[in-house]
Amino acid sequence: MEIAYYKIRDGLTTNLTLKNIRTGIRCMIYIIADDLTGANDTGVQFAKKGYKTLVSVSDKIGFLPTPEDVEVWVIDTETRELADKTAREKLKGILSTIKVHKKDIVYKKVDSTLRGNIGAELEEIMKILPRDLCMFSPSYPFYHRITVGGYLVVGQQPLGLSEYAGNNLRPVPVEDYFIPFLLKKQTALPVAQLDLKEVAKGGKTILRKLNELYQRGDKIIVIDSTAEEHLKDIWLSGLEFEGTVLFSGSAGLANHFPYVGNKYKEEGLKINLENNQSPVIVVAGSRNLLMEEQVNYLKNRLSFTELKIDLESIFTNREALLASYVTQGIKALQDKQDLIIYTNALYHEKHSINKKLMLKYQLSFRELELKLKTFLGELVSKLVENSGARNLILTGGDVAVGVCAALGLHNLYILDELLPGIPLSLAKGKNFKLNMITKAGGFGKEDTLYNLINKLINY
Repeated sequence: MEIAYYKIRDGLTTNLTLKNIRTGIRCMIYIIADDLTGANDTGVQFAKKGYKTLVSVSDKIGFLPTPEDVEVWVIDTETRELADKTAREKLKGILSTIKVHKKDIVYKKVDSTLRGNIGAELEEIMKILPRDLCMFSPSYPFYHRITVGGYLVVGQQPLGLSEYAGNNLRPVPVEDYFIPFLLKKQTALPVAQLDLKEVAKGGKTILRKLNELYQRGDKIIVIDSTAEEHLKDIWLSGLEFEGTVLFSGSAGLANHFPYVGNKYKEEGLKINLENNQSPVIVVAGSRNLLMEEQVNYLKNRLSFTELKIDLESIFTNREALLASYVTQGIKALQDKQDLIIYTNALYHEKHSINKKLMLKYQLSFRELELKLKTFLGELVSKLVENSGARNLILTGGDVAVGVCAALGLHNLYILDELLPGIPLSLAKGKNFKLNMITKAGGFGKEDTLYNLINKLINY
């Protein structure tokens, strides 16, 4: 299979193909993500353009066998919340078993609010694969996340002033979110910037500046971008670069990888979806303000059976609580009712409840989140295994990977993009197939969950 790349507006062209005819080498696209929703929202940018895309979850797996008949392989390393050293070791263990050719395209997906061990993971990938230069631009203009002057701006606020500034319940200085500074704290590789005024001049200028910075010895280039056209020029300039490139960004940058010819631009994907009329299980695991608004919007417009999880009861009466929720959920699903699962601590109450539980049980914020992840994973797995429900909408990377782990799912086949950055995947278990929608907690609008359900049942 070959890619027909198009001309960049200012005269650059590319002739890269997924199969090198002269050598017979089959080129691959590798995407390395640190959580599952990020893996899926980036992989779908390729799937929707006709590439056969597989997501592999490596929550507890040290070795991942290379899949057959796949053009885009997305690897979820589950390293976002690990300590720097542990993340490096796990990433090295995974990547050292994969044979990446220098002509292959490698994309490091990062969180669009800069969570995780970004600098450390970029450094490990650059060393192991290896790559000459990293082009880093985390912007996602569709969701109002842009990079200006080396800072990420989210919803017209600097990241350090937004609700995404951290999940450790402590204020973080705004200056700590200057991207080159963040990266330099995590890596010894030289970091440089490419300012918006240069990016706005187009692909030829971007390529010239990349070459200048590379010749100077810089390795990671933080690139400003505020518009879709900027991201497209960044991609295609990187494909023209003479050396090997590690592309890195959110799903926003990935969205601008070229189509396979023009086939899918007009036709779209043709998929026959099974079991999409069975009940839908919605799990609202992320706990930010937007998620609360989406849950409330959904509850006010559709009839749902609710399972509202009391966080403290997970510690005091876990097994009885789980059994009760499973019984209620199975009854609702067998009666063909949709089900929504969320906690008693969405946005407005999460800080007070979190603080209370963390102090009472001597837990870190992360340990508290993992307790919830495990509980929700076990609950959803029992509901799926004991009912006819085959449609899941999972919000938040922890919830998604917790459910996959509990159900023994390690591979997801991305089918389509239902809304920007929100994919529909097929998950195959031993005795079932699931239609699975995964969504980052901060993605979408107030009506997103409502629209996802309508798109799914009318697919």
